[in-house]
Amino acid sequence: MSKRAVKFTGETVQNAAVLVADLCKRYGLSTDNIVRHYDVTNKNCPAPWVSDSSKLAAFRKKVESLLGNQTVAKTTAATSQSSKSTGTILKKGSSGSSVKTLQKRLIAAGFPLPKYGADGSYGNETVQAVTSLQKQAGITADGIYGPSTEKALAAIEKKTSKTSYPLPSGIYKVKRPLMKGTAVRHIQEALAALYFYPDKGAKNNGIDGFYGPKTADAVKRFQLMNGLGADGIYGPKTKAKLELLLK
Repeated sequence: MSKRAVKFTGETVQNAAVLVADLCKRYGLSTDNIVRHYDVTNKNCPAPWVSDSSKLAAFRKKVESLLGNQTVAKTTAATSQSSKSTGTILKKGSSGSSVKTLQKRLIAAGFPLPKYGADGSYGNETVQAVTSLQKQAGITADGIYGPSTEKALAAIEKKTSKTSYPLPSGIYKVKRPLMKGTAVRHIQEALAALYFYPDKGAKNNGIDGFYGPKTADAVKRFQLMNGLGADGIYGPKTKAKLELLLK
């Protein structure tokens, strides 16, 4: 038996817009907070709006007109680190590339995910990181990523975007005598920026310019969490992955 294509009448859409506009007024929400069932659960609902995202934009404009404004509120512009869609909601149980991108941004912004890293799964560790971000920003701390959390995260990224980590080429590993110098320090600082280093119990958090066992262990953990051969040796592939995550 074939299924008929789902269609919404103009009257249905208008009634829904009136209801949503009332909710926006009642709870102080903007049209950016209007999302599809699909945006939260990845369920194909409402199907016509999943296949054609312009219908969601049109609905937001309809609600905006009912609220008495001429233009739809705009979300924070996307940063160079991600391709965010307007009104995206991510929460515990979400998974996929959008979650992984968010996790990388959280790590780079100073909200570590030491156990699982950017694994694409929105679990308790990601909830905790998002909650910490929200508390720091002074917004509702519910562990759910939405427009207000995106705005807070983008603000932090703007402040820290000028930091750079010049990584060396070549091979670095534990040798005798130990490899040392500015190049090794840059490797350690890059790892520290992604929370795989440092040693919090050591002077300057262990960033000492010597490629010893602790640095090799940090490199190994970084490699393990990012799909690289986990040998603790810094080389071209590890350099490329570090540079990608630090952009």
